[in-house]
Amino acid sequence: MGPRFPTFPVYRVGSISFRSVNHRIQCVSVTLKTAAFGTITVMPTAKLQEGILVNTHDIAGDAVWGVIDPWAVEIWRRIHRFPELGLDTPQTQALVEGILEDLGIEHQQVIAHGVKGFIGPKAGPAILLRADMDGLPIQETTNLSFQSEMDGRMHACGHDAHTAMLLGAARFLKHYEELLERPVVLMFQPGEEGPGGALPMIESGILSDPPVTHAAMVHVDSDQPVGVIGLKSGPAMASPNEFQIVVRGQGGHGAHPDKGVDAIVAAAAIIQASQTLVSREQDPVIPLVVTFGTILGGYRENVLADQVTMTGTIRILQPERRQPILDRFSQLVSDIAHAYRAEAFIDIRPGYPPFVADVAFTNHVGSVLERVLGSQKVVWLTNPSMGGEDFAYIAERVAATNLHVGVVGPGSQSGLHSARFILNEGAIGTGSRALAAVAMLTGSI
Repeated sequence: MGPRFPTFPVYRVGSISFRSVNHRIQCVSVTLKTAAFGTITVMPTAKLQEGILVNTHDIAGDAVWGVIDPWAVEIWRRIHRFPELGLDTPQTQALVEGILEDLGIEHQQVIAHGVKGFIGPKAGPAILLRADMDGLPIQETTNLSFQSEMDGRMHACGHDAHTAMLLGAARFLKHYEELLERPVVLMFQPGEEGPGGALPMIESGILSDPPVTHAAMVHVDSDQPVGVIGLKSGPAMASPNEFQIVVRGQGGHGAHPDKGVDAIVAAAAIIQASQTLVSREQDPVIPLVVTFGTILGGYRENVLADQVTMTGTIRILQPERRQPILDRFSQLVSDIAHAYRAEAFIDIRPGYPPFVADVAFTNHVGSVLERVLGSQKVVWLTNPSMGGEDFAYIAERVAATNLHVGVVGPGSQSGLHSARFILNEGAIGTGSRALAAVAMLTGSI
């Protein structure tokens, strides 16, 4: 399990100042003495912004991060060495629960290897902070000193960093638990890369007791510099829907194609025609992707192929258009096959729903992060991602948003899902601060 990580008890010295805001007593300043950090003064002042009472504790500059940051980086490196796949993440789950136990944070498994933590008041509407934990079936080639020790497995999408970010935020929030205005639920989720862990955790009650009304996740972003958080409100990520098509014709001699039904020609026509769903049937300003990833068929150069198997993905951004597009795709494939005297058997496996970030909540989070990190460190993303994300199930139920954590800086390389992917470790501290800020400064939204 590795070393235990002690918590640091806080003792008040000096005076505590208060003021009344709208008949609520709010703390203005406290002088604290800690065993680990010495004497520090924090100013959890209260002010009204757009009618919302906001705690403005200096989160980003707090001395506590001097201890938390290197601790969280070490956790990231430990998780990176032992990536686990899908819902089967027992080693990561055990590490997370051991750390939560050491920090004095309540926790429980809500599904096998899916962990719920709890910080703050027992009652009231809660905010949920989520990190995924699973890796990818990729052979790592980074040559890092803490490179994956699991053959054919790698944390190539940053889920190890997400887990470390949330643990860093959890340690900070536990340290200042008495300042929290609402319950904070920590969600450590397996299976985001498939088959999906968010929905089973929802079905097992992670959004209840206490009732969750808002949620935020982090995801590393290899298009943004380290220290920056990107935000996108509204339709933010696509629904990934996988398909397999089997085209059946009639074999024969390549010299006499008229005596058979060439499945390869029919398959080629299906591939070409499917792109008209994007170019001729979809609003041109709304993204839609139809990708054929594999095609397999034929025996040799002078034999008509009697069967071709194709697989691919359809990425849909609009929730209301998802089923109509899938239905139209099936119809088009079948009609084109018949036009070529072939037959098509279509299997569509609907994936996660589109992720739609709540506009009001995302805007509020943006204003919070601009105050905590600085306005130059928050960017508003213009375009959605056509990648998929099972956090969308949570966003269907509560107001939710995604914090895109920039990872590009000295030492970083490649992009997500690459065998060479390396992030700048400074991103972990940024992600932790952002999550902590969202939890502490959205108390009355």
